[in-house]
Amino acid sequence: MDKAKFDVAILVGKYLANNLTDEEQKYLSDWLSSSEKNRTWFERVTSESYQIEKGKATRSINVEEGWKALELKRESRMGGRRRRIYWMRYVAMFVLPLAIAVLLHQVYYSRKDKVEMVQTISSGTSKAILILADGLPVVLEQQLEKTLKESDGTKINVLKEHISYESGVDDKQEKSVYHELVIPRGGEFSLTLSDGTEVYMNADSKLRFPTKFGKGERVVELEGEAYFQVVHHEDAPFIVKTSQMAIKVLGTEFNVSAYAEDSIIRTTLVRGSVKISSEVSGESVVLHPGEQSALNRGDHSMLVSEVDVSYAMAWKEGRLRFKEKPLKEVMKIISRWYDVDVVYEDEEVKDYPFGCNFSRHATIEPLLKVFEATGTIETSIHGRKIWIRKKK
Repeated sequence: MDKAKFDVAILVGKYLANNLTDEEQKYLSDWLSSSEKNRTWFERVTSESYQIEKGKATRSINVEEGWKALELKRESRMGGRRRRIYWMRYVAMFVLPLAIAVLLHQVYYSRKDKVEMVQTISSGTSKAILILADGLPVVLEQQLEKTLKESDGTKINVLKEHISYESGVDDKQEKSVYHELVIPRGGEFSLTLSDGTEVYMNADSKLRFPTKFGKGERVVELEGEAYFQVVHHEDAPFIVKTSQMAIKVLGTEFNVSAYAEDSIIRTTLVRGSVKISSEVSGESVVLHPGEQSALNRGDHSMLVSEVDVSYAMAWKEGRLRFKEKPLKEVMKIISRWYDVDVVYEDEEVKDYPFGCNFSRHATIEPLLKVFEATGTIETSIHGRKIWIRKKK
């Protein structure tokens, strides 16, 4: 058995017993930082689930009977050798778990097929939950095509990646019936409202809307991010409400990012014109194509600037596109789409600027490699957590 591997196994055993010296801790840390395989193996054999699994396997073996049989075989031998048996029994109580760890370590590194164990995190998919007027949830993931019908006569055509609303025959009902479309982390979906307006919704978002619009204003409520292609109606302005802001339009295309955990609500205008109003300060601005408003939730101030709208539209076009954006902001977007959590081992990396233009539908590993190619950070994947640290 390779002595280096045995030494590491010994250190792992002492680590689990919380009995490492400073020198041993440094040796183990250096070994872990030298290889991704080392870190993956260490995480596995020190995990709680692994220890429970091995504990069950160990308890199924009758150790006492095994030792009795061994001693009987050597009963007739020299007393000195009998003393050695007791010593070996004592040592085995401590070495056996480590030997198992070493064995697994060798198997992990020396599999005959030489296939490396790689964990893959897939991109998000089209999925959503439609909450009907009576509170009944309808899961819209790989749903078979079908038609639903509401109490006001509205028909809802359900497809795998899209739903559309058609006004029914019951136009006398005065009370509006509302639905809510909820997009989970790792999802996206689109819908056509009863007036023909198209809405594309990003991950971790929800939209509340009437099944059919009455006379006058057409109002919807958004939390999260969505792209709107609003059908023009001269006498019925379209209004998007967020927690602190209202966007009023006649007919236009624009993107709104209004996640509850974000300090800034951003509205980016592609074509047409919109009026942005703060419901707290009362301040309002009119956006023109190529402009973006940024409403600060803290002090309620609003700034308008010219931007490249392709960055705001990238998610809708199936891209992850950033330019000189702090890593913490980039990973916040990525964590929603891939449904992962991010752990920073070094706080300073959060403010490192990053840029990329990457397929939104690829697995996460190539994207992380692009970030690592900058030579500033290292990443690793553990379950659905992404660990990020400064490049050593």
